[in-house]
Amino acid sequence: MILYITEGWEKGKVAEAFYRAYPRAARILVQDNEEARRALYEKEAATEKHHIFITPARGRQFRVCPGTGAPYICCYYWTLHQSSNCPFDCTYCILQYYLNNPLLTVFANTEALGNMVKMRIDREPQRLFRVGTGELADSLALDHITRAGPYLIRLAAAQKNMLLELKTKSDNIDHLLDVPHGGKTIISWSLNPAECIRSYEYHAADLDARMCAVEKVQDAGYLLGFHFDPLLIHAGWPEGYEKLVERLFRHARPDRIAWISLGSLRFPPEMAEKMRRKFPDTDMLNEEMIRGVDGKMRYFKPRRLALYRHLYQSIRHYGAKDLFVYFCMEDAEVWRQVMGFAPDSNEHLDYLFAAHLTEKFPNLDLPAPNLPEYRKFESPRSWEL
Repeated sequence: MILYITEGWEKGKVAEAFYRAYPRAARILVQDNEEARRALYEKEAATEKHHIFITPARGRQFRVCPGTGAPYICCYYWTLHQSSNCPFDCTYCILQYYLNNPLLTVFANTEALGNMVKMRIDREPQRLFRVGTGELADSLALDHITRAGPYLIRLAAAQKNMLLELKTKSDNIDHLLDVPHGGKTIISWSLNPAECIRSYEYHAADLDARMCAVEKVQDAGYLLGFHFDPLLIHAGWPEGYEKLVERLFRHARPDRIAWISLGSLRFPPEMAEKMRRKFPDTDMLNEEMIRGVDGKMRYFKPRRLALYRHLYQSIRHYGAKDLFVYFCMEDAEVWRQVMGFAPDSNEHLDYLFAAHLTEKFPNLDLPAPNLPEYRKFESPRSWEL
């Protein structure tokens, strides 16, 4: 392992934490990201994702999830980029398309990122901000070293109008169990059947480990979230997903679940060739797909609907009728055909989240949602500080 560190940050808390975790790692000071990449390739060390780049975050690192445009419905989730890239190696991971950089980048100025969040949410105190760190990285894969999670958990606990989500495929949660969270943090997992984890989610925690971690954080009072995304069509998928849902509710209590999302495999067309080069034996691309309105490859709609109906019915059967289940990047027709209704806009879905969470978890004392107000809130995807 090599630690690349931006000059001036080599004595910071994050750098010191990595020195302790990897005392034998080589340390190289660099001026910026480009110099780190050049140094990496010069050493011919860029074949695996285990080299760390420690640097301050610059620019706009807190924003509305980029999502996708109409006719797909998005939920106005807010993303905080505390790190970038992931030590896991999922066949379907879209980061291999968007991030042309093997370095695991960790931003060292955590407090500045926290101030960015507070500055933005203070502008709209009556709005509930759902904030997550899992868009460009697994939220917890390296968190036992960076300790960004405990800092952000404490930050969320002190805010009236924020819920934090830490989304992971790991079981790296022991360092969070004693953090005073005030109920304002959701720890969530991406889930697939055990055979899919073995075949497509390399280096991630297996299903047994994830379920054990679910029980630990639940016992510590955290709220839970689950993301059946991407759903994968594979041999025996109906039985595999039903067993997965049944098993989930043997470990997770429905009254502690904040939300559950459903989404199927999707990716830019150009990513298919990268997947074939990196994973030449994969069968993930065997299913016929079509290019969607947003330009991404997706399963044909009848196949997606079959997946979604099966998962939705299983969740209602094994879980509870009042669980908040939503689609990620699907259109109103899919919502109506599977759930019998559809939000009429992104703002409406944002409001539905707030209304559900306020009613289900009254002890959190979240701001009471008002639909007309939610229709007026500012959420331009181009928003800048």
